[in-house]
Amino acid sequence: MNIDRIDEYAGLRRELEIGVRLAPTRASAAPAAKALAAFLDEQPGVPVRLAAIATDESRVLITVAVTLGTVDDIKTAAPDARAAVRLLQRIVDDLAGYDPAFVTLPSPAAAEARLAAHVYGAGSGMSLPVVVRQLVSVG
Repeated sequence: MNIDRIDEYAGLRRELEIGVRLAPTRASAAPAAKALAAFLDEQPGVPVRLAAIATDESRVLITVAVTLGTVDDIKTAAPDARAAVRLLQRIVDDLAGYDPAFVTLPSPAAAEARLAAHVYGAGSGMSLPVVVRQLVSVG
């Protein structure tokens, strides 16, 4: 069987997500979350989801998944795919002080992904920028 045909039949769309993790210190987590939320507010058309939340000894780790689009969107440099790339660039350039890094997205079963799903769960009704702003009040 052809994989593409199965996807078409099932109504699935293959999309590429890029994981970006910020690792601010605990003391700078609030400004980092506010800056990230501001960038997300400015690009409401770019699909972004909260992928993971974790902490280590001195850092708060916030991972978001930015969707570039379908393979066809990326191949043709569709406007939405280019907007997603601009958002990634802005996060990396403008939030350099918070140690941004491209990372592999965690498995949905991982503890940090489950925490993110709980914080930004379906039915919360809050936009991702609002959730990111509130992260620092929780942790």
